Amino acid sequence: MIIEQYISKKTLKIIGIIAVAIVLFLGGIYVGKKTTPAKIITKIEYEDAEPIHDSIDRPVPVYIKEPIDVKNIIAQAVKDGVYQELFPEKIKEVRDTVYMTNEDTLKLIVDWATKRQYDKILFNNDTLGVFRLKADVQYNRLNNIAYDFYPKQKVVTNTIYKERKILPFVGVGGTTFPSVTAEAGLFVNQSWGLAIDGHYYINKQEYEYLPKYDMGVKIMKMF
Repeated sequence: MIIEQYISKKTLKIIGIIAVAIVLFLGGIYVGKKTTPAKIITKIEYEDAEPIHDSIDRPVPVYIKEPIDVKNIIAQAVKDGVYQELFPEKIKEVRDTVYMTNEDTLKLIVDWATKRQYDKILFNNDTLGVFRLKADVQYNRLNNIAYDFYPKQKVVTNTIYKERKILPFVGVGGTTFPSVTAEAGLFVNQSWGLAIDGHYYINKQEYEYLPKYDMGVKIMKMF
């Protein structure tokens, strides 16, 4: 009779532990389906877009201004720094007349016929892209303008996250005591949690002061 009573109490205790774990777990799943308001995270990226290439042959100036003092054009040009590399010895005040020799005239003609090519990156950054400008100048004329534009395209991505208010969990394990453990619980707002755990001591007969089963409650914090 005592054995049957012991078995009955033992069985009831096991059933009680299992029932509590099942109720806690199923209840956590049910409540855990509820979520907090949606959280939107916006991510902005700049991706390479289709390159653009174009050129303008012999562009026409929109404004032309002829010099007023035609008698002393070279003096003004030298003072402005245009021909200083050709006539370093002739750098004078504008009011002074610069007398040209046949050698100086030849220098001007050669400079006039010289073809100059320009290649310049106007800007290069992570949001706009790269803009490269090329130009040819000869015979005192802008012969050609070409450009290469490698633009960046702004891409905005909105990701919607729904954070669960309650996260249930279960776990099983063992110790070297030896014992078998099982626990079930839940976290609230991914912060604080509550769990009920149970232990089954396998070699209880060696430690008479220990119960065969015990249960406990744990409070946890998620970091």
